[in-house]
Amino acid sequence: MAVASALGGFLPGARAEAVARLLVGFPPGATGDRIARAVAPVLATNLGASVIVDNKAGAAGQLAIELVKNAPADGSQLLQTIGSSMVIYPHTYKALRYRPFEDFVPVGTVATVPIVLVASTTTPAKTMAEAVALLKREKRYGFFGTPAAGSVFHFSGVLLQRAMQVSFDHVPYKGSAPLLQDVLSGQVPFGFMAQSDILEHYRAGKLQILAVTGTSRTSQLPEVPAFPELGYNQIVNREWFSYFLAAGTPADTVARFRSAVRKTVASDEVRKKLLDAGLEMSDGDFTTLAATMHKEHAQWQGIVKDIGFVAD
Repeated sequence: MAVASALGGFLPGARAEAVARLLVGFPPGATGDRIARAVAPVLATNLGASVIVDNKAGAAGQLAIELVKNAPADGSQLLQTIGSSMVIYPHTYKALRYRPFEDFVPVGTVATVPIVLVASTTTPAKTMAEAVALLKREKRYGFFGTPAAGSVFHFSGVLLQRAMQVSFDHVPYKGSAPLLQDVLSGQVPFGFMAQSDILEHYRAGKLQILAVTGTSRTSQLPEVPAFPELGYNQIVNREWFSYFLAAGTPADTVARFRSAVRKTVASDEVRKKLLDAGLEMSDGDFTTLAATMHKEHAQWQGIVKDIGFVAD
């Protein structure tokens, strides 16, 4: 296939229909995949191009990141990735094969994912105060599960453990699905999970939610307090899903993608789908994304160093 045909309208003078591959570093059915498939049709309209979702799961999302980094910087490949890969992994992986600030151009954030502390219905604690009392009283409840070691979920639990000053050990899982099963069955008393992964189960009364990360309550769970309300001011981090292009992409192509992402995030269709899925919306602006990256990259550097965690 000729270069112009492959890249279509993203390059000056190209006449074929433009096609962009939206690379997602997680498998079908995961939160990231659901976001991409909700966004793709509207993004395609705003971009004036076909947008094909391409799942490239592997290495905690790093496979997709490396593919976009090494692809031609022409706008034919757009990366959707999580915040952790850009602001936490640089501090936890010794041999990371990409540089978040040098290898990519920020396009915009589509949504943020509030993180919730869940408890099994068999766990005799319905509030954070009751959870602290329970952990002090009965050590058999003193552990929590997360979807992955070295994640924002893991570190949220460590920060909470330090604030509570009780025994609260981390049990890492390989993904949200097995952790959710063990929470629902009562094998795991507590877990830090994405709000989007547990919302339906919570509404069905199958698990409890004690608190949510962030500076304020979420629109989907107005009855659940945010950690700072309860005196845990350091438990504010949320995961976020953002778009990036490879460094070196022409300025006019970058501007086109940035404008399309802002319009897509603002659309009623996308907002409804993502809010219904338990996500919180972002403004889609690249300047907000860039500022968030710099702030959280510096913040996590200190936290990871203090915890002493190193990824395998």
